[in-house]
Amino acid sequence: MMNTEQYREHIERTFNAFCKIVLYHAALGAYKKIRRKQQFEVSLDYLRKFDFEPVTTTDEYFVKYDVPTVFTVREETVIVESEQLAAALLRLPEKRREVLFLRYYLGYSDKEIGRLFGVCRSTIFHRRKRALRLLRKEMEALENEQ
Repeated sequence: MMNTEQYREHIERTFNAFCKIVLYHAALGAYKKIRRKQQFEVSLDYLRKFDFEPVTTTDEYFVKYDVPTVFTVREETVIVESEQLAAALLRLPEKRREVLFLRYYLGYSDKEIGRLFGVCRSTIFHRRKRALRLLRKEMEALENEQ
């Protein structure tokens, strides 16, 4: 092997040249990436020329509060928050309203409601479905009145 001073200098120059080439190509890649990015970026400085309204919203959901309506069903209290729903429920016959309250507000099953009324589960199911249909009609009627 040649371990002469000339050989070592040759190796150092070759390595230096290789490093320069690698760094040159890495810089080229970085410049290309920046150029590509600049092609797709849009400066928002031109937006300062226009007067924009502030980017905020006001939520009107909680501005108008409905007055809760209290119903008593089988010695239990049921509170209905929506005035429109309470008005529609008041228009329903007592038994159908009671079935809806027991099912949807108090969490009774059709079987348990049937035991309370002394009828079978399927009768309660049909009463509940009829009550829901009537309730929908009453809600639509109330909505059309307003």
